[in-house]
Amino acid sequence: MQKHTRLCYLTLIVIFISVCPAPRANAQIRGKALYEKLVKEQRSLIKFDGMRSVEWTPDGLAYFISKDGSFVKIDAETGQENPLFNDARLIDAFNTLTGDKTDKLPFRRFRFLENGKKIHFSVGARAFIYERESGRMISYNPEPEIPGVRGRMYGEVLSPDLNYRAYTRDYNLYVKTLKGKETQLTTGGHKDLRKGFPDWVYPEELAQYDVFWWSPDSTRIAYMQFDEYPVRKYPIVHDVSPSPRLEMQSYPKSGANNPIITFFIVDVKTKKTVRIESGMENNIYLLRGKWTPDGKLFTYQRLNRLQNRLELFAADPVTGKTRRILSDEDSCYVEADFDLHFLSDNRHFLWTSERSGWNEIYLYDMDGRQVRQITDAKLPIDSILAVDEDGGWIFFSGAESRGLETHAYRVKLDGSGFSRLTKAAGTHRTAFSPNGKYFTDLFTSFDTPTTVTLHRGDGKLIRKLGESEISQEFLDLDLIAPEHFIFKSADGKYDLDGVIYKPAHFERGDRYPLIMSVYGGPGAKRVFNRYLGTDGNQALAQLGFIVASIDHRGISRRGKAFQNLMYMNLGRIELEDHVAAAEFLGAKPFVNADRVGIFGHSYGGYMTCIAMLKAPDVFHVGVAGAPVTDWRNYDSIYTERYMRRPQDNPEGYRLGSCMTYAKDLKGRLAIHHGAVDDNVHPGNTIQLVQELLKHNKDFDLMIYPEQQHGIRFRRYREARVEFFIEHLKPEIK
Repeated sequence: MQKHTRLCYLTLIVIFISVCPAPRANAQIRGKALYEKLVKEQRSLIKFDGMRSVEWTPDGLAYFISKDGSFVKIDAETGQENPLFNDARLIDAFNTLTGDKTDKLPFRRFRFLENGKKIHFSVGARAFIYERESGRMISYNPEPEIPGVRGRMYGEVLSPDLNYRAYTRDYNLYVKTLKGKETQLTTGGHKDLRKGFPDWVYPEELAQYDVFWWSPDSTRIAYMQFDEYPVRKYPIVHDVSPSPRLEMQSYPKSGANNPIITFFIVDVKTKKTVRIESGMENNIYLLRGKWTPDGKLFTYQRLNRLQNRLELFAADPVTGKTRRILSDEDSCYVEADFDLHFLSDNRHFLWTSERSGWNEIYLYDMDGRQVRQITDAKLPIDSILAVDEDGGWIFFSGAESRGLETHAYRVKLDGSGFSRLTKAAGTHRTAFSPNGKYFTDLFTSFDTPTTVTLHRGDGKLIRKLGESEISQEFLDLDLIAPEHFIFKSADGKYDLDGVIYKPAHFERGDRYPLIMSVYGGPGAKRVFNRYLGTDGNQALAQLGFIVASIDHRGISRRGKAFQNLMYMNLGRIELEDHVAAAEFLGAKPFVNADRVGIFGHSYGGYMTCIAMLKAPDVFHVGVAGAPVTDWRNYDSIYTERYMRRPQDNPEGYRLGSCMTYAKDLKGRLAIHHGAVDDNVHPGNTIQLVQELLKHNKDFDLMIYPEQQHGIRFRRYREARVEFFIEHLKPEIK
């Protein structure tokens, strides 16, 4: 009897073990513990092994890596490794010049000069140029760098012949020989008259960071002058000490005066300066200076104040006289980020334009005659990546599947041979070698973490360079992968994309609060076919939320007509689509539509405020970071591109202002702002606070001392999470 009983017990144990396997190490980490783990250990859970990108040799036939204190070049085709430099010779030249006694290369970073004949590197405060064939080396003391917008540092720029370096000091342009002889090329520069040094708004909104350019023969420098006198100053107060500091920022607001821009060309030896005749109209934008390869012409682009007409001009560098080459117009606005690529024959150039409704590539001659429209892909095209003139190929990137996917393509200069080079559905970030013979492909998709591969120019795979390694620890977390979904726009005309995240402890039958992570705005696409396994929304979901992010009408990568849908109505169409998404998700059995939150920063902060105020029955809790609250407060270039000036569109500005709806706040709103934000000024928040107080509304406010547009304090993220937990009341495991 006892023997039979023991046998039964053993049988039951075996059955229990077979149907109930032992729990994995981290399977029970849930809720707050899982959230904290994802926030703190995100990068360690999925690591990357190998190369994410490569640095090419100038001939485009090999790439190089740092290895064992030296550099090795790797043949792109065969993978064979060889030393990049004659290390002993280079080290000997360095020691002879400096008196040092190093036995290793003295640098970890360098750049090629003169198509690889020379290299440039720095050691401490000195810069060195090494001629690889002769073994000669020279050194000099470079000029100190100067900070600019968005953390950009501005230093000296070497002339093409390497005899000079150009730089700015106190808003004037200088050159200096490598031996140290300095020449001041401009005079009279100061904070409000910037010569060769950019203002705030041009880098911020037109990506115009570089504002002087050497001619190919090193005899002239073209530069932009920014006259800030007409621009109204905004006071930024640094008052964290008993002695506050007042900063007066030149900031052109919508409808107000812009800086006056002028192009000049100065002769380096004679200092003779020629003003480029860009017309007498000051209410325009001048940008994108560029020399032709032979240096006979200097080109620039002109954008009208309404930003619906873009023109390309060519100037004679000797006389300053200009002629218009071409122009592009749009019924709403022109995005001034088109590609301009001069061909080596000095007679033709490539130009991208949305004039057909889709960004396509065109071939022009220098007289402005359109030779042909090279592509008719209707993708649209993102940008030209490389041109192989010997082979006759243009390589470019483009978007497919409502902009979810990014691919690389090629086409012949005569318009034939169009083909897609990347195959798998997802996001391909490709980088081509200088001659276009090879490219690397950084690929990811909803289901695939990042992999990097090397290909020939025709797309054929050569080898894998790197891939993500998903740790067993990550697999043991049993996270629910983010889910892509499609919903209809508020007007019912368009399919729109979204992604939702569920907590790992998700159970059917339970209903969870919904949080929408937003940005919004024209062109601001949020959903891409890429891996999202460990991003911030995934972490937030673990606290018991359904988290969602969506696209709206007016995003980029779906053609110009689609993007134009938001024109003159910021804050309306994208909010309607966020409401449609919230209602679509709120109808799901696992979403509690009575507890919906929303958060975002910058334009996302604006979207959060406008959603809480205009749709208070849909959005109940919001956390807004650095919000624009009235478009009259924001800069001219961005705002007028989409809204025109306040005097042109008063109703659009009124309907897009948060102040118009402050009386309608019902839910819980928290606003966070940096005290010295020079992008979205704190005045935006102050104005909304005043209006909310007029209507006796309850809200939360946090100001961060000495923080600009990006709030760096950890408390910002923590306060947002705490606010959602307090007011959306998720069931935290």
